[in-house]
Amino acid sequence: MHPELRRKMSEFKKRLIEKQKLRFYYWVSEKQFRNYVKEAFKKPGIPGETLMSLLERRLDNVVYRLGFAPTLIAARQLVVHGHVLVNGRNVDRPSYTLRPGELVEMKENSKKMILVEEGLARSPARPAFPYLEVDRENVRGKLVSIPERVQIPLEINEALIMEHYTRYI
Repeated sequence: MHPELRRKMSEFKKRLIEKQKLRFYYWVSEKQFRNYVKEAFKKPGIPGETLMSLLERRLDNVVYRLGFAPTLIAARQLVVHGHVLVNGRNVDRPSYTLRPGELVEMKENSKKMILVEEGLARSPARPAFPYLEVDRENVRGKLVSIPERVQIPLEINEALIMEHYTRYI
């Protein structure tokens, strides 16, 4: 009756869906995402894995992964409103890329915020990510190493995403 509804999904659509899943997971704009892809192609190693590592090291994502916020959007809000310190300096850019060894902590007044307490209550006592170290009592954490693809718990085919961008970059 409606044969056009039973069509096989095109390769382009498969790549586009994978890209959008990753982009929406990290809440980045298309322009930001394209810049991350360009940077991933420039760095040595497998570009898809490098892309995932770059996105995973964003400050808003690390604040969320450490358990200081209940959601990624809440973590972004904490960063933008100036509640987060990186190595003792105020950083209000959610897109800030952390380097291994950098210390992320909440400001002293911010540790008592309901949002932060809710995030700590929801998160497990130990982080599920081996590239992060967390001190829940002092509400601080550290990026120990650059995350590898096997440590990132997302079911995304990053190779399809990189194929999607090879035409545009």
